[in-house]
Amino acid sequence: MPSLRFGRLDSRLGPLWVAETDAGVAACSRSESPEALLAGLRRRFPGRQPEPGDVDATWVDGGGLPPVDLRGLSPFDRAVYAAVRSVPIGETVTYGEIAARIGSPGAARAVGGAMARCPLFPAVPCHRVVRASDGWSGWGGDVAIKRRLLRAERATKSRDSRHV
Repeated sequence: MPSLRFGRLDSRLGPLWVAETDAGVAACSRSESPEALLAGLRRRFPGRQPEPGDVDATWVDGGGLPPVDLRGLSPFDRAVYAAVRSVPIGETVTYGEIAARIGSPGAARAVGGAMARCPLFPAVPCHRVVRASDGWSGWGGDVAIKRRLLRAERATKSRDSRHV
């Protein structure tokens, strides 16, 4: 049976629980305790017991995106998360733009719901999706982190573009 392991990492976002399968990152959580992460894993991977273990931390602060394991998520959520992962570093899109990209124009609120329940941040860069009305939302309850991450990405992108 394939591995389902989890561990705690230190990151630029603070402590982070990460769960992985052999296919990739299955879940992330900024909670103090791994209980919510583990409950979600048990729902998505019935019959498999998450085990404490080593997880790959190289991607967390490196800016790249790791492979993800989207099994156990709805087809809509999988499509949303794949579209969000295609948003380039330092850029933003609206919920409506993501809805259009996945062939569901008019489903901006449903995209917002998928983002609100996303178990994969930062492997799915949810902070790059913003409201059309004001550009910000209470993403994860922490708009300050969203702004900080976007500022850092834009600064990195600007530095990198000077060397092209």
